[in-house]
Amino acid sequence: MAGTPIKRKLIADIEKSGGFEYILSTIVDGGSIQDLASSFGVSRKFLSEFLNKDPEQKIALKQARKMKAETLADQALQLVDAVEENPNAISKAREQASIRKWLAGVHDPDTYGQKQANVTINVGDLHLDALRHAPAINQDAEDAEITQVK
Repeated sequence: MAGTPIKRKLIADIEKSGGFEYILSTIVDGGSIQDLASSFGVSRKFLSEFLNKDPEQKIALKQARKMKAETLADQALQLVDAVEENPNAISKAREQASIRKWLAGVHDPDTYGQKQANVTINVGDLHLDALRHAPAINQDAEDAEITQVK
């Protein structure tokens, strides 16, 4: 680790702030890896790679994000409940709540994600069925008498 002063400083800063538990609680409370990276003076990518290197930490981070989804859902409800009756404020609160709802779905799709039904349509089969059930146009044309109109 002699050649990694940034990593050493990051480890020291994390320990000084309360360790990995501080990172987890920040995420659960609605913070992001970007916020944490900025506070530690490193890039988001660097911090994310550092935290996700350890498989146990990676699992703990995933659980923290699931709990963050609940925080985001609570924030969305608070925004909507507290909005003043002004068209601009309502629009802004709606958008803020919508973003939090979307983020909650991203972090915990089982609980907050939109359920979508899987529908498979085979256009070729539909076309063949339509042809099977259509009246025999060609057959009618062969049986028809030709008459001249004057």
